[in-house]
Amino acid sequence: MRELSAKTIVSIASLGAVSYFVVSVDSFGVIQAARAQQSNLPPVTIVAPKPKAQQSAKRSRTRTASPVQRRVAAPAPRETAPVPYVVPSTGTVGTVPPVYAGGQVATGASLGMLGNRSVMDTPFNQTSYTAELIENQQARTIRDVLANDPSVRAVQPAGGGADGLFIRGFFYDSGDYGLNGLYGIAPYYSTRANFVERVEVLKGPSALLNGMTVGGTGVASGGAVGGAINLISKHATDADITRITGTYVSQSQFGANVDLGRRYGEHKEWGVRLNSTYSNGNTPWNRQTDEFGNVVLGVDYRGERVRAAFDVGYQADNLRPPLQFFGIGAGVTSIPKPPTPGLNFQVPWAYYAPTDFFTTAQGEVDLTDWMTAYAVFGYHDSNINYLYPSPNIQNNAGNLLGLPGRGKETFETFAGTTGIRANVDTGPIHHLMNINYSVNDRGYDQNLRAAGLIAWNLYTEPTNIPQPTNFNGLAITQRTGVRLSSIGLSDTMSMLNDRVQFTVGARHQTASTEVTNFLAPASSWPETSSSVWSPAYAIVVKPVEHISLYANYIQGLQTPVVVAGNFTNAGTVFPPTPTQQAEGGIKFDAGRLTATLSYFDISQRSIITLGAVGNQTQELNGMQRNRGMELNVFGEVTPAIRVLGGAALIDGVQEKTQGGINDGKKAIGVPVVTANIGAEWDTPFVRGLTVTGRVIYTGAQYVNVTNTLTIPDWTRVDLGARYTFISPWNGKPIIVRGMVENVANQAYWASAFSGVITLAAPRTYLVSTTFNF
Repeated sequence: MRELSAKTIVSIASLGAVSYFVVSVDSFGVIQAARAQQSNLPPVTIVAPKPKAQQSAKRSRTRTASPVQRRVAAPAPRETAPVPYVVPSTGTVGTVPPVYAGGQVATGASLGMLGNRSVMDTPFNQTSYTAELIENQQARTIRDVLANDPSVRAVQPAGGGADGLFIRGFFYDSGDYGLNGLYGIAPYYSTRANFVERVEVLKGPSALLNGMTVGGTGVASGGAVGGAINLISKHATDADITRITGTYVSQSQFGANVDLGRRYGEHKEWGVRLNSTYSNGNTPWNRQTDEFGNVVLGVDYRGERVRAAFDVGYQADNLRPPLQFFGIGAGVTSIPKPPTPGLNFQVPWAYYAPTDFFTTAQGEVDLTDWMTAYAVFGYHDSNINYLYPSPNIQNNAGNLLGLPGRGKETFETFAGTTGIRANVDTGPIHHLMNINYSVNDRGYDQNLRAAGLIAWNLYTEPTNIPQPTNFNGLAITQRTGVRLSSIGLSDTMSMLNDRVQFTVGARHQTASTEVTNFLAPASSWPETSSSVWSPAYAIVVKPVEHISLYANYIQGLQTPVVVAGNFTNAGTVFPPTPTQQAEGGIKFDAGRLTATLSYFDISQRSIITLGAVGNQTQELNGMQRNRGMELNVFGEVTPAIRVLGGAALIDGVQEKTQGGINDGKKAIGVPVVTANIGAEWDTPFVRGLTVTGRVIYTGAQYVNVTNTLTIPDWTRVDLGARYTFISPWNGKPIIVRGMVENVANQAYWASAFSGVITLAAPRTYLVSTTFNF
């Protein structure tokens, strides 16, 4: 990767080599503080602001130090634990909700304009995965973190460098991931997890909370109807962090992560956090190499009434060759069996090289003890160069046909949100009121040249197919853009000591779309806009201690969809339409174990792909309605046993299809049953040794709207262990981790989506060693 200097690569590789040398040293035992040092954040409780008299007195005492006093001999100061920084209930910058028992998830998460909320006070189904889970599971990308969620499934191929998802059975594009509350600002195709403090998964539409998502290509957002993903970046903690991790992924992918954090100032007002990673080598697939690197810097300030945070990052990937979707040809009457695990069906000269520059700036000012003004702004520049054919299965024998394309795509996104949160008491009713304005603007430039069709077979690696030399066929050259703006209002009314909480709100959203097709000017589309009000209502009732009942009705907005240039009806614009959800559930918090059971009903219009390769169109085809139930469980069964997982039952059906021909048939790619269950056990026979396991099950899925093609259900088993011991040099913990994903090395089709299917990853070995200095 040209963007990474040779000096940087050598330095990081050297750190990785040192880490593997040191890990050979014998253990000196384990102390209970090891796990606490492994955690990134100390417990921080969001409470009301301290009385000003106390804060003023504290500052006054600090300022009384004078030259006269310094001439007087005094005993050496004693080491004292840092005082947790207090953030008012109307603020969010400077803290995240504390970690729940077991350390794998948090006690709450951010709810956009509503601020931070605990799980039991949230009228939605939301899970926030922690940095501790990311480190212990050796998650490489956010996709790996979301493998713990029963309502989330990856729909893009493993080994393809992209992380598109299904949430509650609806597509969520990798370009819609949020960063610090701004959607479309995270790295576009795939986000590395090394700089992420929390991965927040909110299920269901969230237009009121966050506004519309910008859409994968800037003009094709599903409106995040099934849910949304928001990433919170790491910032410095009160305790200094100097952490180096050496990593290995089969077949020969070596790398290293660096994590440095410091706070400065008389009251540790200023914080700096640097995270960087680099890896290179052969992946679990034959003939595939992946070189990856990123660096992310976070700087923050926390004053008496002002808090601010600034993050800037750069990420680059060089994947050769990338694995792609399989299109399904008209001659396929049954889905062929998948190839041998690890077989690379892609041509050797294919490549995929995205780069991302991204930054966010957050600020809050406490106007009074009960009112906070806030603003968040972000910028994201994403570029990708690629060359590959997308294979299409032609028949039951696995014959493939693909059109090689060489292209360049550029995304430029601006996003911002500003508003005010206020706590107001009116007699027995307490109000948390919010008003904010958000804007999101993305431009997308695409240039693609194609060569002639090539043919090969699914079960034979195409090592003898030469790279085309003639890419004179200009297939696409266009510029598209989407501009979103909205204003939102909400009021959460609490009474009876917060046992009843009712939220009502609405967001007025405006979406504008334009297309400039340089290849076929007649297909250009001038800027058009439309507006809609999206209301939301939600309630939380706590009839007894430890139990919350909740319900919500919330709408989203599917932005205008512009058909891409590789379809024969390219440039067609489907107008924006509302999406909606009704949901209800119950939450039980036993103190160290929490369970949530919910029911949901979501509807969204359907856009499907029709026709044979080279003559395909995208068409509106009625509605997709997903109804289902979810069970989520997390926490500690005992102090030595932790659990995380759940199950989802989803009935996804087609409604109002053209001519009613497919009414009542199942939706593409929506399994009836999905389940995840993971557990950790701190063994009593070896101090410091923890064994882990996870089972992931996905039911059968329909591949086409007529329900004549299916892929079978599949089960994946992952096993691992970690061992923590104390360094003989500095007395700090060293953690050695090992994990095997897909232990049985099963070959299976993982997912189906809009006329394509994807392969799962083969057995994958992961090893890492973390040193604290």
